[in-house]
Amino acid sequence: MALFSQLFTALLLLLQLELHLVGGSEAGAPQTLSCPSPAGVPGTPGHNGLPGRDGRDGRDGAAGPKGEKGEPGLSVQGPPGKAGPAGPLGPPGPQGPKGDAGPPGTADNDLIKSLQSELQSLKVRLSTMEKAAGFPIFKKVGQKYYVSNGMKAKFDRGLKFCTDAGGTMVLPRNEAENEALSAMHATLGSTYILLGTTDRETEGHFVDLNKKPLTFTNWMPNEPNNHQGKEDCVGIYTNAEWNDLNCDSDFNVVCELRS
Repeated sequence: MALFSQLFTALLLLLQLELHLVGGSEAGAPQTLSCPSPAGVPGTPGHNGLPGRDGRDGRDGAAGPKGEKGEPGLSVQGPPGKAGPAGPLGPPGPQGPKGDAGPPGTADNDLIKSLQSELQSLKVRLSTMEKAAGFPIFKKVGQKYYVSNGMKAKFDRGLKFCTDAGGTMVLPRNEAENEALSAMHATLGSTYILLGTTDRETEGHFVDLNKKPLTFTNWMPNEPNNHQGKEDCVGIYTNAEWNDLNCDSDFNVVCELRS
């Protein structure tokens, strides 16, 4: 602002000098005055002019120093944005390999199941025959085999022997089986063959080894009589009739194998 005031004052003086010169040229050549004239009174200062426009910022100034590193921001993940529109449908993929053949139709399935069942039955029968052939004495009775190695034993030991052989102690279920078992006496040279039934749990109520009531019996007259209160087991005599016996006496053991 001081520079602007000085400049304005210099311009004003220059203007006054030019006015003075112009006035002098109109009067003609200078004349020698006999006495000096008094100095004029200074005029009133003019008004300040309007300020000039701001100049343009410099472009080539030096860069200021680098500021200090700010504090790290919070590492909070913002919410996921909205799902974008679905992309264009891609081209169809290549054809996959051929799948395995499906199971046969219902009719063929039934036939296969029937054949499988028959085959399983044949395997069981063959296995039973092989077991029976392992005994020196055996007799086929319907779908069963009566087998023996001539052993004599008490009831419990004979029962375990037959179970270990894959069968059970023999027990005829009808007249034909009873007669077939009785016929084995001749080969065994036996008097009694133990049967798989007892009345140990309820006296006078004989049940099979599955604790079911007997559906066939062939008792001797006046039997069973539980002689001396010690006869809870049963044997078949040579005449095919049954008699209750002492379970702790040794009698011939015959096992029954089912095919």
